[in-house]
Amino acid sequence: MTANSIERNAERFNTLPEDFQEAICTSDYDLGLQLTTKKHKLHIDQSAILEDLLARFIFGEIEPSNLISEMGSKLNITKEQATEIAKEIDELVITPIRQNLQKIQSQSTLPKVEDLK
Repeated sequence: MTANSIERNAERFNTLPEDFQEAICTSDYDLGLQLTTKKHKLHIDQSAILEDLLARFIFGEIEPSNLISEMGSKLNITKEQATEIAKEIDELVITPIRQNLQKIQSQSTLPKVEDLK
């Protein structure tokens, strides 16, 4: 995997829990962004903006309810286009990261909260 916006922000990336870092690194984050960029014919500058928006979203700087409006204004696209891109990003990037995180946590040797009761 190549260095993406998340990993280029190493200081912030390192503040994430280790399992979350691993979930991101083992996902096809870059491929999902490339496929979305190509499908929606985004220009190179729009692609970089989308990558930055996604990193800010993952770091919690952009609320889920604001992601589509942020995409629309920063990428200079319609709300409908932003909605379609957000759906694809969810499918190709966010969901795989979430699935990786669930897999990592299910394999963890740490006790689960319900086991501590």
